[in-house]
Amino acid sequence: MILAVWIIVGFLLSFNAYAEESEMIKADRRALAEAIASGSSSRIIAAKAQLSDDLSLEAEQRRKDQEGVKIPLISDGHGHLMANVLINGHVPALLIVDTGSPVVMLNASFVEKLGVDLSQSPKGYVEILDGKYEAAAVALNSVQVGDMKAQDITTAVLLKENKKVGDGLLGLSFLNKFHFTLDHKGQKLILRKESGN
Repeated sequence: MILAVWIIVGFLLSFNAYAEESEMIKADRRALAEAIASGSSSRIIAAKAQLSDDLSLEAEQRRKDQEGVKIPLISDGHGHLMANVLINGHVPALLIVDTGSPVVMLNASFVEKLGVDLSQSPKGYVEILDGKYEAAAVALNSVQVGDMKAQDITTAVLLKENKKVGDGLLGLSFLNKFHFTLDHKGQKLILRKESGN
């Protein structure tokens, strides 16, 4: 009995050392402590397996966050690289990756697919290489490229169609949510989460 108490006390002391862990791992550790206290070997084995699985998942996610997610890009044949993007969780777009654009920019025809009401949006002008265009400012609920998703993205919507930008531009209002590298030669975009995101 004394040995069992020392094992539980030792476990609880080590449990306190994990204050920085996610809620999921903390819950797994609590379940393991309860299983140990119950003395049920099948519960202990199941709780250990769950904790092990979840620790592995989190380690893999940390590795991805550090290394970044590599997103293959498509060349348009005119020197631009385009990314498959999911907007507001359900509308696919093919956007030109443009590190010179301060915001995500969407073409007039594409915005119709989103069903965004521009009547109350602030209006102004944006400059694209071939000139100045009237645009409306909106905030997209979410923009996702590969596994990397960001929310509340400032976006300019062109009020007049510009065929040269296709669906639009993937600009810095999305890219700056991450550490990003644009590999022109390898035709890929590498996104790493900012620390704290």
